[in-house]
Amino acid sequence: MTVLNTTIRRWSRFASGLLLASAALCVPLQAQVPAPEPASPAAQAPAVPQDGPPAGDGALDAARVDTFLDGLVPYLMAQGDLAGAVVTVVENGRVVTERGFGFADVAKRTPVDPQTTLFRPGSISKLFVWTAVMQLVEQGRLDLDTDINTYLDFQVPTKGQPITLRQVMTHTTGLEERMRHLIVLGPDHPDTDEQYLKDWVPEQIFAPGTKPAYSNYATGVAAYIVARISGQSFEDYAQAHILGPLGMQYASFQQQLPAELLPHVANGYRLGSGDAWLAEKTTAPGIGGLYASGGSMARFMLAMLNHGELDGQRILRPESVAQMFAPQPAILPHLPRMALGWMTSDTGGYDTRSHGGTTLFFYSWLYLVPERNIGLFVSTNSAGRDAAGSALRAQVWERFVAEFLPQRPIVAAGPGVDADTARAHAAALARVSWQSTRRSDSSYLRVVNLLSPVRIHPQADGTITVDGQKGLNGQLLRWREVAPWLWQEAHGRGLLEVKIEDGKPVYFSAGPFASVFGYEPFPAWRSPGWLRPALLVSLALLVLSALLRVGGVFVRRHYGVAAPVDARGLRAAQTLSITVLLAGVLAWALYAQAISAPGGVADYRDLPLLLVQALSWLGVLAALVLVWVAVRKPATWPRLRRFGSWVVALAGLVLAFVSWTQGLLTTGVQV
Repeated sequence: MTVLNTTIRRWSRFASGLLLASAALCVPLQAQVPAPEPASPAAQAPAVPQDGPPAGDGALDAARVDTFLDGLVPYLMAQGDLAGAVVTVVENGRVVTERGFGFADVAKRTPVDPQTTLFRPGSISKLFVWTAVMQLVEQGRLDLDTDINTYLDFQVPTKGQPITLRQVMTHTTGLEERMRHLIVLGPDHPDTDEQYLKDWVPEQIFAPGTKPAYSNYATGVAAYIVARISGQSFEDYAQAHILGPLGMQYASFQQQLPAELLPHVANGYRLGSGDAWLAEKTTAPGIGGLYASGGSMARFMLAMLNHGELDGQRILRPESVAQMFAPQPAILPHLPRMALGWMTSDTGGYDTRSHGGTTLFFYSWLYLVPERNIGLFVSTNSAGRDAAGSALRAQVWERFVAEFLPQRPIVAAGPGVDADTARAHAAALARVSWQSTRRSDSSYLRVVNLLSPVRIHPQADGTITVDGQKGLNGQLLRWREVAPWLWQEAHGRGLLEVKIEDGKPVYFSAGPFASVFGYEPFPAWRSPGWLRPALLVSLALLVLSALLRVGGVFVRRHYGVAAPVDARGLRAAQTLSITVLLAGVLAWALYAQAISAPGGVADYRDLPLLLVQALSWLGVLAALVLVWVAVRKPATWPRLRRFGSWVVALAGLVLAFVSWTQGLLTTGVQV
């Protein structure tokens, strides 16, 4: 049983992690690796040179920035077992520094060259899709508020009103997550963007414009629209209208890179001390398929900070850039909003525009502070130990702002609430099991929500904590209520806000990722609050029953006692049904392990999934047989055996109910 529980938990962590990875939402708030201990000299931010300019005077000193990065990045890489990293910083129309750390190829000891080494920025690629969309809007060939289906040769479902490009750019399409064909291994893999976009169109689980739910699929649709309207593949369009004009020589959306770029690709690693993996292929390249060096990303940052122009080459009008940077309406007014394709956030009191990117092996983030004309790009080519890649990109940015920009005081977002109100509100939130608005809801991946619900926990000091929301020190963040249904991070700027309807909490979100997803309650009939314990108890009872039956065989053999002959058929049916149910659970666990390799969910084979789905259907039949046995049990059975027949029947019904409610009975290979 312990092994089974461990396997299920591993599958839950894997699937949840991959969903977040594909969205590039491992934001600083969720960093999992503890910050370096202050006592460690290597972890200390370097002291300001006595003859250097004061921090934040508007002219970053390259030597100071290099010293800062040299003291921080190698330490974090060593702590997290990362192979290589790149950091570029720009300010006021110039490149301040471009730094490479570690190795692009560990086996060959090839160092990272910030100018030429190609990293995989992941979902930062989406910024180029939005740039392309805005270019076509400028030309009058696209409209942000027109039904996207008017631009397509297939139909995306809608709930009551059409989906628009504005909703695509703000991740409010309401579409569920789509995994199959998303990221596969090997640049020559046969999967295509047509397969990703057309072989199964995901369902719309919210009305468009009502809730944020980060959508890779919707971005893929936007890139496809760019291709259809322009008459070029997105890869060629981006090269001709963005990468080429900006002089991004070491950048490409081609998944099979041109020969001149191939020698410059950084290998991807799970751990820097481990083996390199095949190159990742994003079948719809606009979602996350960019290859780019740190130097090339610096040119993109310079262009965006300069209102769409670099070295006399204009990719966007100033008003288009301003429109992209402008926050859009949000469901929770106090939290960071989504701009047109850019995430907004507060870093050290500075209004930031950014986007993250996470692939299977590369962790990246691009940050802009328009008011200071500063940009920073950071990327690693390894996931690292305990998501160290995610922690590094967060710590580099947070510490950079603290070191080089004038400190701004933390301002309370409200006057506070009385202790009784805080306790009552915390208790109301704690009674609810929450699920992310960004989820796969019509396939077997729904089971992830059952296995990994989000819970809110009241603390003795009047604060609350939320599962998974950690600071840079690896500890759960504590939130204190500063106004009714509004919490502020203790000793920080982050906010958590709850939406109330009819006196009940119906939605909450927090921190930088509030612009792209939030949390809503599970329906009571399939809430993990009761269903997950029921599942575990039922599994334990079925395993115990199976062990007792096997043990009974050996005991009878030892004592030479014959098996009872009364109702032998019922006992056999009961034993077979229990075996089928446990075999189905084991099959799903083994299937989860089989797809846990990088790219596994996106690139699974059809037959194994169809087989485990068939076993789930047999499990439903087996549960009904157990009920039939419990009803037909003979009076000659001992009372304990008759009671036990109902116990295993109820346990079987719980497993059948889980299969039905969690998508394990879906037929076909949609995911």
